[in-house]
Amino acid sequence: MDITRRTDYAIRLIAALIENEGKPLSVREAAEQQEVPYAFARSIQHDLVLSGFVRTIRGAHGGMVLAKDADSFTLLEFIEAIQGKVNVAICTTADGWCSRDENCSFHTVWEGANDILRDYLSGATIKDILQGDGMPLQLGHAASSAKSS
Repeated sequence: MDITRRTDYAIRLIAALIENEGKPLSVREAAEQQEVPYAFARSIQHDLVLSGFVRTIRGAHGGMVLAKDADSFTLLEFIEAIQGKVNVAICTTADGWCSRDENCSFHTVWEGANDILRDYLSGATIKDILQGDGMPLQLGHAASSAKSS
Protein backbone atom coordinates (compact mmCIF):
# COMPACT_ATOMS: atom_id res chain seq x y z
CA MET A 1 0.00 0.00 0.00
CA ASP A 2 1.34 3.37 -0.99
CA ILE A 3 0.17 6.67 0.44
CA THR A 4 -0.24 8.82 -2.65
CA ARG A 5 1.21 12.30 -2.88
CA ARG A 6 -2.37 13.60 -3.01
CA THR A 7 -3.18 11.84 0.27
CA ASP A 8 0.03 13.07 1.90
CA TYR A 9 -0.82 16.64 0.88
CA ALA A 10 -4.44 16.22 2.04
CA ILE A 11 -3.20 15.05 5.46
CA ARG A 12 -0.95 18.11 5.65
CA LEU A 13 -3.83 20.44 4.78
CA ILE A 14 -6.19 18.87 7.30
CA ALA A 15 -3.42 19.07 9.92
CA ALA A 16 -3.12 22.81 9.26
CA LEU A 17 -6.86 23.20 9.82
CA ILE A 18 -6.73 21.19 13.05
CA GLU A 19 -3.84 23.27 14.31
CA ASN A 20 -5.72 26.48 13.37
CA GLU A 21 -8.36 25.54 15.97
CA GLY A 22 -11.54 26.32 14.07
CA LYS A 23 -10.49 29.63 12.59
CA PRO A 24 -10.79 29.91 8.81
CA LEU A 25 -7.57 29.35 6.91
CA SER A 26 -7.11 30.21 3.25
CA VAL A 27 -5.96 27.50 0.89
CA ARG A 28 -2.94 29.65 0.07
CA GLU A 29 -1.93 29.97 3.74
CA ALA A 30 -2.41 26.27 4.42
CA ALA A 31 -0.45 25.37 1.29
CA GLU A 32 2.43 27.65 2.24
CA GLN A 33 2.52 26.43 5.86
CA GLN A 34 2.54 22.79 4.79
CA GLU A 35 4.73 23.11 1.68
CA VAL A 36 2.01 21.94 -0.67
CA PRO A 37 1.94 23.36 -4.21
CA TYR A 38 -0.92 25.88 -4.34
CA ALA A 39 -2.55 24.50 -7.50
CA PHE A 40 -2.52 21.00 -5.99
CA ALA A 41 -3.92 22.35 -2.71
CA ARG A 42 -6.86 23.96 -4.55
CA SER A 43 -7.68 20.64 -6.17
CA ILE A 44 -7.39 18.78 -2.87
CA GLN A 45 -9.58 21.38 -1.14
CA HIS A 46 -12.34 20.46 -3.57
CA ASP A 47 -11.96 16.76 -2.65
CA LEU A 48 -11.98 17.59 1.08
CA VAL A 49 -15.21 19.54 0.68
CA LEU A 50 -16.84 16.76 -1.36
CA SER A 51 -15.82 14.14 1.21
CA GLY A 52 -17.32 16.22 4.04
CA PHE A 53 -14.12 16.92 5.96
CA VAL A 54 -13.92 20.62 5.10
CA ARG A 55 -16.34 23.44 4.46
CA THR A 56 -15.51 26.78 2.95
CA ILE A 57 -16.47 30.23 4.11
CA ARG A 58 -16.60 32.99 1.52
CA GLY A 59 -15.51 36.55 2.02
CA ALA A 60 -12.57 38.61 3.19
CA HIS A 61 -12.26 36.64 6.42
CA GLY A 62 -13.21 33.32 4.88
CA GLY A 63 -11.27 30.22 4.08
CA MET A 64 -11.43 26.54 4.94
CA VAL A 65 -12.57 25.12 8.27
CA LEU A 66 -13.12 21.59 9.46
CA ALA A 67 -16.63 20.33 8.80
CA LYS A 68 -16.14 17.43 11.23
CA ASP A 69 -14.85 17.34 14.76
CA ALA A 70 -11.14 16.45 14.59
CA ASP A 71 -11.75 13.77 17.25
CA SER A 72 -14.44 12.06 15.16
CA PHE A 73 -12.38 10.49 12.37
CA THR A 74 -9.35 8.24 12.35
CA LEU A 75 -6.33 8.37 10.11
CA LEU A 76 -7.70 5.29 8.30
CA GLU A 77 -11.06 6.95 7.62
CA PHE A 78 -9.33 10.01 6.24
CA ILE A 79 -6.93 8.07 4.02
CA GLU A 80 -9.74 5.93 2.62
CA ALA A 81 -11.86 9.01 1.89
CA ILE A 82 -9.03 10.43 -0.20
CA GLN A 83 -7.53 7.43 -1.96
CA GLY A 84 -9.88 4.51 -1.42
CA LYS A 85 -9.71 1.28 0.53
CA VAL A 86 -6.41 0.52 2.25
CA ASN A 87 -4.92 -2.84 1.32
CA VAL A 88 -1.56 -4.46 0.77
CA ALA A 89 -2.55 -6.64 -2.18
CA ILE A 90 -5.20 -6.05 -4.81
CA CYS A 91 -6.28 -9.69 -4.71
CA THR A 92 -7.80 -9.19 -1.26
CA THR A 93 -10.21 -6.46 -2.34
CA ALA A 94 -10.92 -6.98 -6.06
CA ASP A 95 -13.13 -10.02 -6.57
CA GLY A 96 -12.01 -12.12 -9.50
CA TRP A 97 -8.72 -10.26 -9.89
CA CYS A 98 -6.76 -13.48 -9.52
CA SER A 99 -7.93 -16.91 -10.56
CA ARG A 100 -5.90 -18.44 -7.71
CA ASP A 101 -7.79 -16.70 -4.86
CA GLU A 102 -9.17 -19.87 -3.35
CA ASN A 103 -6.04 -21.95 -3.98
CA CYS A 104 -3.39 -19.42 -3.03
CA SER A 105 -1.35 -20.12 0.09
CA PHE A 106 -0.59 -16.42 0.50
CA HIS A 107 -4.10 -14.98 0.16
CA THR A 108 -4.76 -15.34 3.90
CA VAL A 109 -1.37 -13.75 4.64
CA TRP A 110 -2.34 -10.67 2.61
CA GLU A 111 -5.74 -10.56 4.28
CA GLY A 112 -4.07 -10.70 7.70
CA ALA A 113 -1.67 -7.94 6.71
CA ASN A 114 -4.66 -5.84 5.62
CA ASP A 115 -6.29 -6.38 9.01
CA ILE A 116 -3.12 -5.36 10.87
CA LEU A 117 -2.65 -2.25 8.70
CA ARG A 118 -6.29 -1.21 8.99
CA ASP A 119 -6.27 -1.75 12.77
CA TYR A 120 -3.09 0.29 13.10
CA LEU A 121 -4.32 3.21 10.98
CA SER A 122 -7.67 3.25 12.80
CA GLY A 123 -5.90 3.45 16.17
CA ALA A 124 -5.62 7.24 16.23
CA THR A 125 -7.07 10.43 14.87
CA ILE A 126 -4.93 12.94 13.01
CA LYS A 127 -5.46 15.25 15.97
CA ASP A 128 -4.06 12.56 18.33
CA ILE A 129 -0.98 12.24 16.15
CA LEU A 130 -0.44 16.01 16.02
CA GLN A 131 -0.66 16.15 19.81
CA GLY A 132 1.79 13.26 20.19
CA ASP A 133 -0.91 10.94 21.57
CA GLY A 134 -1.32 8.65 18.57
CA MET A 135 0.24 5.60 16.98
CA PRO A 136 1.99 4.20 20.08
CA LEU A 137 2.80 0.81 18.60
CA GLN A 138 5.94 0.67 16.49
CA LEU A 139 5.29 -2.52 14.53
CA GLY A 140 8.82 -2.86 13.17
CA HIS A 141 10.34 -2.46 16.62
CA ALA A 142 7.89 -4.89 18.20
CA ALA A 143 8.64 -7.53 15.59
CA SER A 144 12.41 -7.20 15.93
CA SER A 145 12.14 -7.27 19.72
CA ALA A 146 10.12 -10.46 19.58
CA LYS A 147 12.69 -12.15 17.32
CA SER A 148 15.59 -11.31 19.62
CA SER A 149 13.84 -12.74 22.71
